[in-house]
Amino acid sequence: MKKLNNTFKEFIVGKKAKLTIYILGVLWISVIMQLAVNAFLRPDHNILDAFINTNPEVSSFELEVAADYGNGYLSEADKKELILYVARQIGLQVDENVIINRRNNDSEVYIEKKNQNAQTLIKVVSVDVENSNDITEINHYLLVRLTIYKDMDSLLSYRDLIKDIFKKLKAENIQTNMQINGTCQGKLTLDEMNEIADSMVTDLQGKIAYANRQDNLYTIYAYSGLLDEYVNSVGNKINIHIAIDYDEETDSTRILLGTPVINGGY
Repeated sequence: MKKLNNTFKEFIVGKKAKLTIYILGVLWISVIMQLAVNAFLRPDHNILDAFINTNPEVSSFELEVAADYGNGYLSEADKKELILYVARQIGLQVDENVIINRRNNDSEVYIEKKNQNAQTLIKVVSVDVENSNDITEINHYLLVRLTIYKDMDSLLSYRDLIKDIFKKLKAENIQTNMQINGTCQGKLTLDEMNEIADSMVTDLQGKIAYANRQDNLYTIYAYSGLLDEYVNSVGNKINIHIAIDYDEETDSTRILLGTPVINGGY
């Protein structure tokens, strides 16, 4: 009987151990699955959704991808071939009419194409830079700028495609910048501007780092963990930039949302 009791106890202990391992396994699977779902659903497209949800009319969506292409000698023929290669890889139908601008030892070689749906610029910039040993060398930079007026959801696919092309070319320090431009008819009140801007930041789960909520220069900088890239400014991470201004000539209010920042003047 004692042997039977011991056997029974071992059986129960074994069952408990297996049950504990099973429960822990289920919990870990749940955690892993939740992390996977969060990563899969992490809303890159929310920058567009956050803008559209505020009801302005979207006029364009801009993407800029820039990278360091190293130093050393590149002939103009090399630069032309590089630009045409990138154009072919992104499916851009262009002729070989590449433009060259020179200023002293600096130069830019680029091709630009415009139509009613999009505008594309592919450029190689070469500049003289002094290295840490005070030796002047030529640094080269690759840049693709794409502005889309229709089918804006495709911009995220283009971003990933261009980054992959740059990686294949062994370019380094790849940086992306996205910007949405829109308008509202008439002049918005300060309360309306605040409602739009705060809604964008909330939708992107952002935290405001700096805000200048004035009629004549309305701008907000914030940070969100949902967006990959960021810049550092005054000790803060920034990857949400909102600007709103009124255009008297067209009697409309421009609304801009950029990540990590807005390019150009506004």
